[in-house]
Amino acid sequence: MGLSDLLPYLTQKYYEWVSEQRDFHLANARPLSNEERSLLQHYFDERILGLTRIATTERISNPAFYSEFTELDTVPPMDFTQASAITLVDCVLICRRFEHNPSLWTSILFHEMVHVVQCDILGLRKLLELYITEWLQNQCQYHSVLFENQAYSLECRFDRHEPFSVKQIVEQELIELAR
Repeated sequence: MGLSDLLPYLTQKYYEWVSEQRDFHLANARPLSNEERSLLQHYFDERILGLTRIATTERISNPAFYSEFTELDTVPPMDFTQASAITLVDCVLICRRFEHNPSLWTSILFHEMVHVVQCDILGLRKLLELYITEWLQNQCQYHSVLFENQAYSLECRFDRHEPFSVKQIVEQELIELAR
């Protein structure tokens, strides 16, 4: 099975999983706190701040469809059990172990909200398709995926308290990617 065969299958499977997880976690999610909004308002527009919801969990689970990979002995799936957080469209799921470290919590939240903006601009299906394509083309290396590079780069700038608009930068870099 080649990459071109795997991409539509993986895109659909991840689309279903992200949608299902979003619906599940949204039931217990909360809006940004006043303090979180205050820290993030200079980086994200009001619509994204109002749209984003936060849910917490002990540990992020891997999708059930991962069992198919061990049977096929093919592409290793992304291991979400090691993740600090994951973005499910507009619902940010963060591991509870970070709740008592405000600085780290805010950095993680910022990073995940960059993904909210990416998803808002591209739509979930297109974002997943491009993300998976990058992941496969880069030998399944998480840190080689453009969307992660973008989020980590902006997170570093945020941690240095540099002023910028996430939406402007994300849009500009995505336009350049499309060229």
